[in-house]
Amino acid sequence: MQVEIKGKVPKDPQARVLAVEAAAKAICQRAGTDPADAIMMLMTAAAHLYTVYSGKPSSENILHLAHSLGCATVAADDFFKLKPVALQSEGS
Repeated sequence: MQVEIKGKVPKDPQARVLAVEAAAKAICQRAGTDPADAIMMLMTAAAHLYTVYSGKPSSENILHLAHSLGCATVAADDFFKLKPVALQSEGS
């Protein structure tokens, strides 16, 4: 597999997140797996990158990784606000 980036890399973090998401979905489609597999694929890649660049074993990174996941969740919520859905009351 070869990764080739064409065009200008976005400066906006939200656009970069969308680009990474699109690449992960494309990999899953080519592999014939459910696009939801991208979630575990991206989380595993993030944990691996963290371990590589921290120079520490995974066991020492676990709390930092958990904190990072929390921060990523907050960022995703800020980047991608979901529209509220009107719920039907029971019996309607």
